[in-house]
Amino acid sequence: MTLSPNAAPTYCLEVHPAANADATLEIALDGRGHPDGPGLEFLGGDFDQECWCAPESQLRAIVLSEPDDPDADAAAPAELLYRKLVRALGESRFGYPLRLWNYFPGINHGEDDRERYRRFCVGRGRALEAAGLNDASMCAATAIGSEQPVMQLVALAGVSPGISIENPRQVSAWNYPRRYGPRQPAFARATGIDLADNRAGLLISGTASVIGHATAHPGDALAQTDEAASNLDALLAHAAGVMNRPALAGFGEHSLARVYVRHAEDWPAIEQRLRRRWPALRLCGLRGDVCRRDLLVEIEAWHTA
Repeated sequence: MTLSPNAAPTYCLEVHPAANADATLEIALDGRGHPDGPGLEFLGGDFDQECWCAPESQLRAIVLSEPDDPDADAAAPAELLYRKLVRALGESRFGYPLRLWNYFPGINHGEDDRERYRRFCVGRGRALEAAGLNDASMCAATAIGSEQPVMQLVALAGVSPGISIENPRQVSAWNYPRRYGPRQPAFARATGIDLADNRAGLLISGTASVIGHATAHPGDALAQTDEAASNLDALLAHAAGVMNRPALAGFGEHSLARVYVRHAEDWPAIEQRLRRRWPALRLCGLRGDVCRRDLLVEIEAWHTA
């Protein structure tokens, strides 16, 4: 497993919101569980499937899982899965992770440092440390609570590294203070890649209502939606500068977003708010628990320009 924040590959990558026979990675978002999808309730939107398509010489999908229980220690399956991932990437020419998705049950179960998300971070951290990997060069990632009795890790890996991009409005996850757990999370806010025909792509991590490192607007789903959207706007503008691609500064017709909502009844208002802000952005609403129990909505995206 090789990580680097400083090199920019050229990929022929497209993401389609419908079935595609040439897909490197198909992700069902219609409620189907592992290995087809995360098993989250589909709330509505423009698409219920993602097909990540690229030449087989450029990208590889890796889908791993371990049995998991919402009352068990999440550190053990997390460490095992990430050790498997490190080994799989090390044995392959697809040695550069570009995007990771993590789904497991009871993500907020447990108090304080016994919370399962914090324990997940401990297990992932052990595997990364054992491999000598640097948190600051990790790729984009999402971690969401599901109802499946498995911990699922989905990886999209390439033959060349992407660019790890941070958000000027947020503290980098690996620099979070101790109050959020004994082991900081390990992910970039986005991974940037150069695409064919002089375009660029952004694989954007799950983005929530976090300013600096603190949750903003606890208990207010719409205010959190607006704050998460402001974080995304700031990230896009920053990425446009980092990658020298001004057109990346705003979502367009080729952009897709998954919106994870803690309470299903909040989805209609959240959808309306997002469509008003980004009319061209295609949305998929899913019922899922966010990694902090005071966060009510999280948005991830694929964006190209």
